[in-house]
Amino acid sequence: MSIIYTEKDKCKGCYACIRFCPVKAIKVEDGLAQVIKERCVVCGNCLQVCATGAKRVESDTSLVWQLLASHKDVIAVMSSSFPAALADITPGSFVSALKKLGFSEVMEDSFGAELIGREYALLLNKESDKTILSSNCPAVVSYVEKYYPKLINNFAHIVSPMIATGRLIKKHYNSNAKVVFIGPCVAKKAEAKDENNSGAIDAVLTFADLKEMFAAKSINPEVEPEAEFFGPSTNLGRLVSISGGLLKIAGLSDDILENEVISAHGREYVAKILKEFSKGEIDARFINLNFCHGCIGGPVIDNDLSGFRRKELVVKYTARMSDPEQTEKDIQKYANIDLSRLFNPQSVSLSTPGNEEVEKILERMNRIKPENQFNCGACGYSSCRELATAVCQGLAEIEMCWPYLHSHLQETQEGLIQAEKMTSLGQLAASVAHEINNPLSGVLVYTQLMVKRLKSDEFSKDVALDYLSKMETELHRSTKLVRSLLDFSRQSMPRFWEVDINEILERSFDLGIHSVELQPIKVTKKLALGLPKIAADFDQLQQVCTNLIMNAIQAMPDGGELTLRTSTDGIYVKIEVSDTGVGITSENMRKLFTPFFTTKRDKKGVGLGLAISYGIMQRHHGKIEVQSKEGEGSNFIVYLPVKYAQEN
Repeated sequence: MSIIYTEKDKCKGCYACIRFCPVKAIKVEDGLAQVIKERCVVCGNCLQVCATGAKRVESDTSLVWQLLASHKDVIAVMSSSFPAALADITPGSFVSALKKLGFSEVMEDSFGAELIGREYALLLNKESDKTILSSNCPAVVSYVEKYYPKLINNFAHIVSPMIATGRLIKKHYNSNAKVVFIGPCVAKKAEAKDENNSGAIDAVLTFADLKEMFAAKSINPEVEPEAEFFGPSTNLGRLVSISGGLLKIAGLSDDILENEVISAHGREYVAKILKEFSKGEIDARFINLNFCHGCIGGPVIDNDLSGFRRKELVVKYTARMSDPEQTEKDIQKYANIDLSRLFNPQSVSLSTPGNEEVEKILERMNRIKPENQFNCGACGYSSCRELATAVCQGLAEIEMCWPYLHSHLQETQEGLIQAEKMTSLGQLAASVAHEINNPLSGVLVYTQLMVKRLKSDEFSKDVALDYLSKMETELHRSTKLVRSLLDFSRQSMPRFWEVDINEILERSFDLGIHSVELQPIKVTKKLALGLPKIAADFDQLQQVCTNLIMNAIQAMPDGGELTLRTSTDGIYVKIEVSDTGVGITSENMRKLFTPFFTTKRDKKGVGLGLAISYGIMQRHHGKIEVQSKEGEGSNFIVYLPVKYAQEN
């Protein structure tokens, strides 16, 4: 598993992680945005932009609990950014809280920064024929190893303050001690595991991990007594957590007029500078890069302080604790620490698809023409062509294109709506088939009787008229049923004209009455007289009413009472369809109008009836309310605004 991973249930397909990933180390598969371990530089940008919290970081808390329980000497090494990350806690109280947690000693990594600062100064005085890249930021190191391996020779072969401090502890204090680094950087977890740094750091906690551990032991650092940090003295080493701080520690100048030193931070600047440097367009002597805005801008600092306020906190703490004379003595004392490291090229370049292959994907997306290439960026890629390229490389899916998906879903929705209507039509047809058959059978019987009487000369005019009248009645009944079914199944654009709500309800009831007659259901109609006419689409409102009536009937498999009621309060004309059936659970109430949700075990529908009805009511500027109690029945209330009707 990658150090950064995705929690499946939380990923909502917003693609922000892709948009802000500097190396496009995110692969979308079945809608899930997953981190590609081999491509990831562990910068943590995706953590900061993931609004749903789907991006998570591998935690070492279990390992640290084990270390604290099984080892006498477990030393915590704090990132120099801690004053900015934990602004409400004094350094002394923080030390006490860590010791209460079980750590034997607490040290800052700032002395490690003092040591490497001297190394950078010596290196730059010695090297004059090539540009030196700082190797202080592990995310930058990983970025170069994977995407610009040819620049590895330009790296300063110097460890970071974290590794320098870990080596110091293991060499001069206790070789058997376990060292746990605590900071705001996710990439430190990868750096600690790097084989070129092995043995220096045993576990890495983020500030978020540490807060969880404090909570587990009910430790409140804010109220703990003051205690002292352990280890050598520090002068300016704490400034390493600020962008450009390494230059100050090493005694270097970034005067823009000299153009010898570049100090930049942020993923955009890092990517552009390395690209330009690889092309030979930059010739500075030293390039100091940080993926974050210094460690004080690390991805796991969770307070809302501005970068300026965080910088101020670190600078003030540095000024207060600085001891240049003692620091110089300690540097001489520990000058034999090995601060060197190696780097490994890990090229992860992807094959570039041919233009024809990309064009085929663009054609499938309906983005082949330049005017159709919106380049909206909703997919996380900067252009439609870039998305198509990623699809060819197996990193993306066509469905990530929102305009394409919207068009595709619209077509699918129209088909499903029609399918739902036809499903409902099939249910109705099944329930009325015998009713249509009965009058037709009656007509056939009367026809046979007429033929028989005519042959026997026992046929009077009055009898003939009586037979014809009965036949006409039965045929009208059949015609009415067929017309209602055709009206219901017809698909058309909304057409608004003045309609009679009572007539719509009656027509809808005529469609469902045959189902009522098959079950012991009592029907009560309370239709108000003198209702105002409503500007509406007759067929669509009939679809809503028919759906509600059929649902009510199906909710009473053992019989009950169906009540149809209309009324007005001057603001709305209301239609109520009530039943005394099984009712709706509170859990299902929240899902009623969700497409494809159905409680019908016999699969009589696809779960679109109420969703479609909801959409129809929105187009009519109306609404549907539901009142239900499990085991006692339901009442669906349709509201149609009178004012809107009058304006139309």
